[in-house]
Amino acid sequence: MALAQMPCSGPGGGSRYNELASPAYANTCRRVVVTGIGVVTPFGHDVENFWQALLAGQSCIAPITRLDTSDFPIHFGGQVADVTTTPFLPASLIRRNDLSTNIGLLAGGLALESAGLGALAEHRRPISVMVGSAFGAMQGLQDVYDAFYMRGWRKMHPLSVPRNMFNSLSSNLSIQFKLGGSHHTVAAACASGAVAIGEAFRRIRHGEDAVVLAGGADAPICGSVLAGWTQLRVLSQHTEPAEASRPFDKDRDGLVMSEGAGMLVLEELEHARQRGARCWGEIVGYGASSDASHLTAPEGPGQCEAILRALRSAGLQPEDIDYVNAHGTSTRLNDETETQALRAAFGDHAANLAVSANKSMLGHTMGASGALELVSTLLTLRDDVIPPTINYHNPDPACDLDYVPNQARRRPVRLAIKNSFAFGGENAVLVVKKSEELPQ
Repeated sequence: MALAQMPCSGPGGGSRYNELASPAYANTCRRVVVTGIGVVTPFGHDVENFWQALLAGQSCIAPITRLDTSDFPIHFGGQVADVTTTPFLPASLIRRNDLSTNIGLLAGGLALESAGLGALAEHRRPISVMVGSAFGAMQGLQDVYDAFYMRGWRKMHPLSVPRNMFNSLSSNLSIQFKLGGSHHTVAAACASGAVAIGEAFRRIRHGEDAVVLAGGADAPICGSVLAGWTQLRVLSQHTEPAEASRPFDKDRDGLVMSEGAGMLVLEELEHARQRGARCWGEIVGYGASSDASHLTAPEGPGQCEAILRALRSAGLQPEDIDYVNAHGTSTRLNDETETQALRAAFGDHAANLAVSANKSMLGHTMGASGALELVSTLLTLRDDVIPPTINYHNPDPACDLDYVPNQARRRPVRLAIKNSFAFGGENAVLVVKKSEELPQ
């Protein structure tokens, strides 16, 4: 079906939009606020440094140093630094885990500290965990298979299974920080972090939890993953690393692999008020859908449906939204499809939206991207400053929205959406609201 014929075609598109946007769907359940944030990126693990780098239009993409890329056509990416000990992460724990688990643990501990809950506790706490990852402990798994095929099973690490199982991060977060609620791992490819946050939002909204630590983590820069993405032929081969990720630009030639972890403490509003917690913003809606079409090629109708479901969940109209933090991968098909899905969902209001892509600076942090980019969206709401889409020099007629090119923009932002779209046709959209809008 052509995008122009999508059934969910926005404010002018007929009954499907009206059904999804009905006031009957307004948010009448428990309200969910963000009270803690922790990030680990190639910029480091300080939230404000991360934010200032984005506002300055600074790229974190650089030559890969962790492995020899001389046999690859790709030589750059966004690498995180190895995790070092902290008051809540002992060296023995760090040595035991894959890098993806360690950066998730660091971001999780920082988020709990940020929320005033403390990373360490003596007793189990009624806090749940919901985290996402596209790849899990890939370097650890690669090491296991190297040992098995090159030296035999007797040389495999005794902890090969528990350290590399897909729920290693959620398990370690629960154990290390005494988080005694349920803990779950979401595998939704590059939408994993956003889906994890969305499902955590639902758990609090419907009274199953009061506090959830939610987010995503991925550290996929290892030989096997780089080889797999290279074979897909979707990675940028630009000669300048910092200019390689060019979402929505006509000359974009592919995405840039990157690494990171973003964790947020989601909390029921009254619970947060009672303990005097700081609020970074409110999550007011979440929508998910499936393209049900293709493993790697996105389609607009599914993306449009996720956007409208998120608006329905929030009880909002399209014209209420000020800003879109785009998925914006810098691949030709994704950026064009996302643009057309936004036009279909928002109708004439699409021309009024500011849209920007953090991946132009961060690269694609895979399962962490939805979480890290939601942090950026919350900070946009806090400061009324929209980070730019850098490396945008040659407009593409097929991508015809306002992408906030190359320089941050001051603009009042009260409500925003964060898009996350993934291989397999998985779509997730989060709606966030400025924290000053919360009643005292």
